[in-house]
Amino acid sequence: MTLEIERTVVIGTGLIGGSLAAAGRRAGVLRRVVGVGRGRTNLEQALAAGLVDEIGHDPVAAVAGADLVVLGAPVDSCLDLLVRIAPRPSEAAAGTDVGSVKAPLCRRAEGLGIGDRFVGGHPMAGGVGTGAALADAELFRGKVAVVTPTRESARDAVDLVRGLWGATGAEVLEMEPELHDRIVAASSHLPQMVAYCLAATVGAEPLADEVVRLAGAGIKDTTRLAASDADMWAAIAKLNREALADRMDAFAREWGAWCEAVRGGDEKDLRARIGRANKFKRRLNG
Repeated sequence: MTLEIERTVVIGTGLIGGSLAAAGRRAGVLRRVVGVGRGRTNLEQALAAGLVDEIGHDPVAAVAGADLVVLGAPVDSCLDLLVRIAPRPSEAAAGTDVGSVKAPLCRRAEGLGIGDRFVGGHPMAGGVGTGAALADAELFRGKVAVVTPTRESARDAVDLVRGLWGATGAEVLEMEPELHDRIVAASSHLPQMVAYCLAATVGAEPLADEVVRLAGAGIKDTTRLAASDADMWAAIAKLNREALADRMDAFAREWGAWCEAVRGGDEKDLRARIGRANKFKRRLNG
């Protein structure tokens, strides 16, 4: 059966929310899309680009009569939004989000009595930029999109959210919210913190100006993520702090061993460590 969702409300039409709207509309899954946000300029860009059919600033009013509500705001804002909008959509409406921390939001939905209709979502795609101007209907094609149903989730709501992500061209995986958060702590959140820390460390060098003059692809590539929005990532780190701190501690222990190998001139140990890193990088590259 072809999936068609009559009225979708996207709260937060930034890079991810806007791209999901664009991909869903192009696939014929989203019939009418309402974009909601605080910034008029961004909403007008979304409307002009054809990402949405109408715009508004009041999420509580917008979700009345919606068949699907997509939370595309920062993860900490989504927790507050759930509280505000929970009583408003119809009992048949489904809800999802696009954030990179799942357990707090899914458990909040359960606490509000809407755990059966809310199914967390997280596309493993994005970029360092934000805003509707960067939205791309092809952003999710060939990428993985994770959906995180719980024991309370109604099967029709899960199928709707799965179907939407499938229509974008993504490979859809299901897993428990807590498992998702532990995995992305290693695959996404730790690399982000390492990039920030590396850029901050090198930037504090007494010879930082000379470093910039001599900077090549190595430092530019490894600090690419350091250009990401601070508010967004501070919120992510706070909400996934236990899993992320655990991975950061593991990184610190490993880094200490690398430091000892370098400090002691232990070429054999260093080669072995680099070899293990090379092996995992080949796995990442497929």
